[in-house]
Amino acid sequence: MATVEDYRSGRILRFIRFIRIAHHLLSVKSVPALGGLVLKFLEQRVSPLGIHPVTHQEAGTIIEGSRCCATGTRVCIPLFPVSPVSEAVFLDELAERMVTAGKARIVTKKEAIETLKNYPKNPVILSRVSGRYQEICCSDPETCVYWKMKRSGLKV
Repeated sequence: MATVEDYRSGRILRFIRFIRIAHHLLSVKSVPALGGLVLKFLEQRVSPLGIHPVTHQEAGTIIEGSRCCATGTRVCIPLFPVSPVSEAVFLDELAERMVTAGKARIVTKKEAIETLKNYPKNPVILSRVSGRYQEICCSDPETCVYWKMKRSGLKV
């Protein structure tokens, strides 16, 4: 499971890179035994993150219920240099740690909601960090590992 410290330190990029490489292995899913193992492995690694799409309205409700908010570039951008840049909203402890690491800036709840509105074509996904939903991302479906896994038929 990803932790606040993984995000603050940048270790989350290793995890995302690892999942991306494993996702490329999905081409072997046509080989029954090996493909099944790859699918099961990916599902086990991604499942604890609890990643799922939410509407802008649902994201706004989550933001309103948070203690504090920060915004910053999506953490996966260094792995996908051709991806259009969009932002993520970080909540509570993750927000504080990302700010102290210089990777985000503190914003009001209203500004956090407005940040999501800046990317109306980007689907919003919610992720668990340290066991709590603390990241709201304006994802890019073309490069996002979550969307690629979903298109491959994985239960994520």
